[in-house]
Amino acid sequence: MKKIIILALASIALYSCSTDSSNTTGFEIKGNLSNSKGEAIYLEKLAQTGVTPIDSATIDEKGEFKMNHASPSIGFYRLRINASNFCMLVLDSAQKVTITGDARDLGNTFKSEGSPDTKLFAEYNALAQGQKMRTDSLENIFRTAMVTLKLDSIRADSLSKELQKPYEVMVGQYSEVVAKKIKENTSSFASIMAIQQLRPEEYLDIYKALDKGLTTKYPDNKDIKSFHGMVQQTEMMVSRTEAIKVGNEAPELILPMPNDKDLALTSLRGKVVLVDFWASWCAPCRKELPNVKRAYAKYKNKGFEILGVSLDKDRDAWIEAISTEGLTWPQVSDLKFWQSEAVQVYAIQSIPYTVLIDKEGKIIATDLRGADLDKKLAEVLK
Repeated sequence: MKKIIILALASIALYSCSTDSSNTTGFEIKGNLSNSKGEAIYLEKLAQTGVTPIDSATIDEKGEFKMNHASPSIGFYRLRINASNFCMLVLDSAQKVTITGDARDLGNTFKSEGSPDTKLFAEYNALAQGQKMRTDSLENIFRTAMVTLKLDSIRADSLSKELQKPYEVMVGQYSEVVAKKIKENTSSFASIMAIQQLRPEEYLDIYKALDKGLTTKYPDNKDIKSFHGMVQQTEMMVSRTEAIKVGNEAPELILPMPNDKDLALTSLRGKVVLVDFWASWCAPCRKELPNVKRAYAKYKNKGFEILGVSLDKDRDAWIEAISTEGLTWPQVSDLKFWQSEAVQVYAIQSIPYTVLIDKEGKIIATDLRGADLDKKLAEVLK
């Protein structure tokens, strides 16, 4: 059973950082922590390349500390007592932030004033934790049933599919709540973290709204420029995904065969065509090939053809795999690996991947394998 992606600290550290070495804005962070024992406390910025130290202080006998030597740019930060005891903050220059909490469990007890984005961050995190509790309950139901009912693989798969339905409902409801909150906070840096939980193909408008809000507020910020680039790539990918939806005409592909002559996908019109994206280096692809070969043998005389499109980069390895696997249908590749034209045109994110096209060139199904492929071909070629 799938698990929802929970707001992970790793997803926060996606951005570069630039922090001044001295305070020129009046930034200050101070706090009062109970149950402290004179520990050192550190302020660090999370960056794609790692963690960058920003400032540090010693908590005094009253539990108080103050840091005012740095002028941090907008971004995600960590206030840390040790590796397992820290809280997450979203800070900007010129802010005066106050932290309270229990020094023994900073992450779960801290409260902040003076940083609106940190408060929003905490709200997003609370939503994620609530979602995790709900999805974990489904996971527990599945595990308990497996043990108490001693389910075999067939019944376990059936139960998993049944639980997938309420899981998808939970994901949909959670996504709607998060999307609404992001839409209300499109100029808040903290929303960058939350939006990564939304499926781009369903919430592209939210991605674009956040991109516009942040770009307007932080036009020269490197982090925001990076996010802007990501949104542009996402928009392009969604556009390409829309182009290969069932019912649309299959995009043309013209790629070289092993004999270096070009073969066009449209030259196969008049037959039902399975475009099979694979590669010699792809173990799951090689494992799936026997199923594809069986389908070809069964239906090739009934108006069925296959076009193998390889994402190889080594010509010899590609040709050897064709021979070793005994592939007798047409094969093409531009030998450009993941930079292949096919990857761009068909928005391929993983292989093996298939696209089934009818005699008129319209897409009728995608990502068919094994028994599902045979069932669909039997239906189409009856």
